[in-house]
Amino acid sequence: MNERLMIFIDGSNLFHGIRYLNIKIDYSKLVEFLREGRYLVRAYFYTAVPQEKDVKKGTPEWDSLMRQRRFLDELSFMGIKVKTANLRKLPSGEYLEKEVDIMLATDMLSLAFLNAYDTAVLVSGDSDFIHTVEAVQSLGKRVENATFKKTSSYNLRKACDRFILLDDYIDVFIMEEKKPLPVKAEEVKGEEKEISFFEKIKRLFTS
Repeated sequence: MNERLMIFIDGSNLFHGIRYLNIKIDYSKLVEFLREGRYLVRAYFYTAVPQEKDVKKGTPEWDSLMRQRRFLDELSFMGIKVKTANLRKLPSGEYLEKEVDIMLATDMLSLAFLNAYDTAVLVSGDSDFIHTVEAVQSLGKRVENATFKKTSSYNLRKACDRFILLDDYIDVFIMEEKKPLPVKAEEVKGEEKEISFFEKIKRLFTS
């Protein structure tokens, strides 16, 4: 029987690794890389977002919120199940991330209990997940850990059945830069003619 796989992505933890390396990744390629030909039941992405009432329109923070929403929509269209928690705004103006780890841990454990998968890939370096991993393993499931070196936890790696260092495979899932469309020779000639025409007009009025 084909091995059933679920992928659980800790968005915040993964983001810190990506930001440190200053790269952009293609999440559909990342999921395909982690799948390794196995039967993918579902991939989940967990993150926290500010509430609209806490963000003033027309500010850089508002623009950032809109970009984040567009990004999460793109993940959904890729077939990645997005699960979000609300960021809590403190009196100081800073935001506090809560509930995301609990959401991921609860899903990973409850789905293992329901026998929804054989192997879980946990994309995170957060050592808080060690107890979740061990509970999932006690139900007869395998857990693989995939993360970047910057955010990796030695104890989490040791607790899992397999570890994948994403730094070694960046070329597989890095986002390709969009290349500019080639300019047709006819368009270049047209530009040259147009410039030549205006040069002639200029000379008429300056001579």
